[in-house]
Order: sequence, then C-alpha cells, then structure tokens
Amino acid sequence: MRARHLATAAALALTTALLAATPAPAEPSATTPPSGRRPAPARPAGHTEVPVEGGSARFATPPALLAALKARGVALADVDARGTVTPHHDSGGISLGIKGGAVTNSGGKVGGELRFADSGIALVNRTTKKVVKVTGFTVDLGRGTLRAQLNHGPGMTVGTFTRPAIASAIDTHAAALRMDTGITVAASAAAKLNAALGTTGFTGGPLLHARIDAALDRSVDLGTALNLGHRPASTDAGRRSAGVVGGGVPLGW
Repeated sequence: MRARHLATAAALALTTALLAATPAPAEPSATTPPSGRRPAPARPAGHTEVPVEGGSARFATPPALLAALKARGVALADVDARGTVTPHHDSGGISLGIKGGAVTNSGGKVGGELRFADSGIALVNRTTKKVVKVTGFTVDLGRGTLRAQLNHGPGMTVGTFTRPAIASAIDTHAAALRMDTGITVAASAAAKLNAALGTTGFTGGPLLHARIDAALDRSVDLGTALNLGHRPASTDAGRRSAGVVGGGVPLGW
C-alpha cells in the first residue's frame, strides 16, 4: 500500500515538473498576420498606380480628314452629357474634361487609363440626315488606344496612338501627365462610321490629334511611384526656363 502511494506521488511530481518547463504560448504580435493569411507583398517602385484627379484634353480633327468629310456633306457638332447636339463652326476640335483614371509605368512607357466627361462629338451627314454621336471617351494608356461609344452602343476602339516614354510624359513639378500625340483611326471603326453615316469619308490614316494635360495626385512621390529615376535639378530648371515641361511640351498650351 505504501509503495502505491509513493508511486502516485512520484508521478504527480514528474507531471508538475514537465508543466513548469513548458514555455507559455507567445502573445500575438501587432505585426504578426492573422492565422491563415499572408502579409501583402510590398509593391515594387514603378508599379504604383498614381490617381488622376482632373485635367482636360483637346481633340482636333486633322485638316485633310475635315476637308474630306465636308466634301461629303458631313459636319461636326458638340454633344453634351444629356445627348443634346449643338453645331459649331471651328476647326473641328473638341475639349473634354478628365474625370478620373490612373497612370503607371508600363515597361518604361506610360500605362494606365484616362476617363473623360460624358460629353463628346457628333458627326452629321446633311445629305442622308444621319447622325452619329461619339461619347464615353476613354484612353487606354497601356495599349495605346482611344475607345468610345457610337450612339451609346458598346465601347469600341476608335483609334490607336504611339505610347510615350514615361519619363518624358510626366512633369514632376506640376504633378501632371502631358501628351501631344496623333491618333490613327482603327479600320473597324472607320467601317462602322462610314456605314452609320452613309458616307466614305473615313478611309484610314489620321483621325484626331490629342493634347492631354492630366492632373496627378500631388501627395504621391512621382519619382518613386513611377520609377522615373533621378533628374538633376539644374536640368529641370533649365528646361523650365526654356518654356518646356517634363513631356517636352511648351508651357501655356
């Protein structure tokens, strides 16, 4: 009987010793991610999307295309956000506000997207009385395409352009994206425009000339976010004194 009591006491003593030697569970750290979740990887420099906070663009019709359309009785007009068509008598250009988007560095060239105001341009065939409203403009900077809707249909590519280098298109001092580029009509868009208007005015070649000035988020370090590299202050100052900003576009345009 005494031997049984001694064995029981020894077992209890061993259990107590083992429990005392076992380390207590670590308190969860504020930096330790919850169980089953991995920490979000840091985004490498140059791959950050910089928000677009406004700006405007001017789209002008090349003189040769404007003359070809006029010869076929096609006139240009403005379309407001409600779809109201208002004729105008200038060189065929329209100005659109930029309502959003983002800019990225895509392989050393401009990437991202620009979204424009809901207004647009109308093409009016005075002979056939047909009207085509072109609205819902967006610029896919990564693909180098201008997209829009014809008569509120599905979005389609209406033209293409050469993507500029990111370093030359960004004005870090003004926190702006500046582009001055020609847009070539897409073959499918030319066919649809001709069919909708009952004309043959669109035969390929230049469609529009775009001058874009997009305001970027000023709270972002553009040099780091877009991987622009180091620009000597003397170089920037010299270019500003010569009336040229980051994109090589004269000031005041």
